[in-house]
Amino acid sequence: MSISNYLILLKRGTRIALRNKVNDSLITGIRLVDSCLPIGRGQRQLILGDKSTGKTSIFVFSLLTSWRYSIISSFEGISTKRLFGLYLGININLSKLMKLLHSIISYSTFSYSSFLPYWSRSSLDVSTTSFSPFNSLAVSNYSSVLFLVVSTHSSSSALLSFMIVNLGMTIGERLRDRSFDSLICFDDLSKHAKCYRQVSLLLGRVPSRDAYSADVFNIHSSLLERSGRLRLNYFGSSITAFPVIETINSDITEYIATNVISITDGQLYTNKRLFLDSLRPAIDSALSVSRIGSNAQCRFVKVVSSGLKNELTSLRIAFNSFGSLSSNALLKLSSLNTILSQPHLVPSFIESTILLLLCYRLNYFFSDSASLVSFIHFITSYNTIFIYLIFLISSYYSNQAYSLLSSYLSIIL
Repeated sequence: MSISNYLILLKRGTRIALRNKVNDSLITGIRLVDSCLPIGRGQRQLILGDKSTGKTSIFVFSLLTSWRYSIISSFEGISTKRLFGLYLGININLSKLMKLLHSIISYSTFSYSSFLPYWSRSSLDVSTTSFSPFNSLAVSNYSSVLFLVVSTHSSSSALLSFMIVNLGMTIGERLRDRSFDSLICFDDLSKHAKCYRQVSLLLGRVPSRDAYSADVFNIHSSLLERSGRLRLNYFGSSITAFPVIETINSDITEYIATNVISITDGQLYTNKRLFLDSLRPAIDSALSVSRIGSNAQCRFVKVVSSGLKNELTSLRIAFNSFGSLSSNALLKLSSLNTILSQPHLVPSFIESTILLLLCYRLNYFFSDSASLVSFIHFITSYNTIFIYLIFLISSYYSNQAYSLLSSYLSIIL
């Protein structure tokens, strides 16, 4: 490798004068994240948790949802620029890598018939037809997979595993300079720190805390500073970073974990207890936060999800502390857990999230849990019936849209 190429891999982040504020939503397809912990394009959102608690699936959810939203037009607060996915695996087993690729390839080619009105499905070849709000019969192929995997095996050298993240970030910067939005997942930075510790000790550097080199914080901060969003006269493209940290016994006070928490713009913590209780995605709302994503959140989602995070957190903490709640609070907690739970790799449209949360606000299905499950299945299966409604109310102010949807739901329920 030449010196010039080596310097490109280790270049500094973009100057502040060339950056723009994060005001475009990154729709992840996870109801809890889109409503309570919104993420913007260009944000650095940490994902941490124990082993096998669904950390990588958050990245896959976001990737699948971006492909779906690339075939419909934008409504207020949601960006539809194509998203290029970059998965940077550090010391990944081949079995896990093949499982990830199989999941993405299986779900990337989704049914276009869900976007079309039911009266036109029989006369169209849905494998080559996509939906447009201005012309529902427009023929356009949006099923191309924008996804790249850069990974090292568990038997790879420590130096190669250390440099692979800089290579992936350089690829993301090249895509950003060509007006692509990139989503990069670093899986995971705790292994990356261990590889750097091994290289540093072989070079004879003085060990610091936990035998890591003293500049491990600078290594991670300089890497994540290269993400962000550019100004409009520089294409307005962005790099969204999803660094992953694997904790041991749910210890988030570990050295590398606290380092990356202080660098990023928020974190999503996957709780092992919630995962074992079949509440998936197992994101703990009490320890998760998004510091800048609310600036990019859709206005109507912000209305229906106002105060939802605090309500969910207080209900879960009270139930875990005392083991019992009042009948009304227990019914609320059960309804919220049912609404925010999703099957594995089945993204939820933002329209479905809005309608479900609005129904929760209006207390439509507190009395019967079976009707709640059936209604969620109806909304998620036939959610494109309501796409035109969402486009219609996007031009209204929040209070007018709220009353419009309330009256509409009182008719259909």
